[in-house]
Amino acid sequence: MPLPVLTINGLAMSFGASEVLKNVSFSVAPGETMGLFGKSGSGKTTIGRCIVWLEKPTGGEILVHGMDILSMRKKEFRKLRPKIQMIFQHPETSLDPRMKAFENLIEPLKLHSGLKKDALLKRGEELAKLTGLRPEHLARYPGQLSGGEIQRIVLARIMALSPDFIVADEPTSMLDVSVQAQILHLMQKLQRETGVSYLLISHDLEVLRKICHRIAYLENGTITSIENINRGIRI
Repeated sequence: MPLPVLTINGLAMSFGASEVLKNVSFSVAPGETMGLFGKSGSGKTTIGRCIVWLEKPTGGEILVHGMDILSMRKKEFRKLRPKIQMIFQHPETSLDPRMKAFENLIEPLKLHSGLKKDALLKRGEELAKLTGLRPEHLARYPGQLSGGEIQRIVLARIMALSPDFIVADEPTSMLDVSVQAQILHLMQKLQRETGVSYLLISHDLEVLRKICHRIAYLENGTITSIENINRGIRI
């Protein structure tokens, strides 16, 4: 069996005297979508933020390809960081409103790829095509785009870094139902083509059951059960 992309062991998190997470444990296989379901305030987003180092847990392990990121120095984690990405509930916060969509899309490539201008533009066009963006979208500023178009730009930016794992925190909750379905289908398409793994965080169980291989149920700060949806990923 392949090594999990992500393994969480005994994760704990407290804010002052308030214990938000306690003994949270689960793993995510290569090419798997793991759902994380819980009510508002259950700690779902906190788990996601701990995985990408936006929050520092008070206990436990977070292993990426078997390496405990919590024991890493910042310099070590920075090398790994492009492989672990996060889509936020409000994706527009990830984009620079002063830059056009295409400039936002290729910014990660400028920072991390070392590609020269022609290769950079070609790769940007490939990513735009991969995520279903048209030239008219790419010429606009974020404020001129719809929620679905912004989410496609964010996905293209993330895929520019060839991630192994993406935390998707309520990625479609701000979209109407038809656009929501388009973005979820796009995420599945990207997974089929690249093998990327997802942790899909949502309070919408119907959405999770449509797209996930397994669903972890979070209640009172701990995982109470994991449901196997049986979509062909071997765990």
